[in-house]
Amino acid sequence: MDAKIDLSEFTYFFHVVARNSQKLLDKSVDAYNSLLELDPQEAKNIHFEMGESLERKGDYHGAIRAYEKIVATEPDNVAALFRIGKLYTNLCLLVKALEVLKKVTLLDTGFAEAFYLLGSAHFSIDENDEALEALDRAIELSPGNAEAYYKLGLIHDAMLMTDLSIEAYHKAITFKPDFVRAYQSLGFAYEAKGMREEAVKYFQKSLEIAENNS
Repeated sequence: MDAKIDLSEFTYFFHVVARNSQKLLDKSVDAYNSLLELDPQEAKNIHFEMGESLERKGDYHGAIRAYEKIVATEPDNVAALFRIGKLYTNLCLLVKALEVLKKVTLLDTGFAEAFYLLGSAHFSIDENDEALEALDRAIELSPGNAEAYYKLGLIHDAMLMTDLSIEAYHKAITFKPDFVRAYQSLGFAYEAKGMREEAVKYFQKSLEIAENNS
């Protein structure tokens, strides 16, 4: 079996060469020796750019390694930690995601998206109380977050708190009127309460929006 080669260091090398291309015009030994010398801020910028590029290409593991280069020298770098936590979430590595996102929300108590992702990760492993706490904080920081309200609705559904789930879903469609999943969930919630006419209304609305968006 062929060994899997990590090209991240090669990529970093070429980024550095590109940044220092002007030095190649100077043939002195000192210029050649300093070709790969970068100040810490410039090195951090390169690793961040690499991480973003790898994310766009779908190489989440490679992107994590790039961001971890930043964290290795700046353990409390919120931007890099958040990207790592988000990628762990995308990869369904939820225990790792929780560890990183908890640190992010401790470092930056006003980071609404980090609280949203933290709540989502807790919900994915059935830690409903922790999920509610994080999502409530996300909504407090970003009151128009339709996705956060939708997640609240799902959690309340899971806890058999149907009235609260309906309230949350209505909030979600208030802020995002074309939110198909929220309309569908409202239909199921009203169905659970035996309110058939209301259920049908929201199911039909979800179909209408889906057709218009297709």
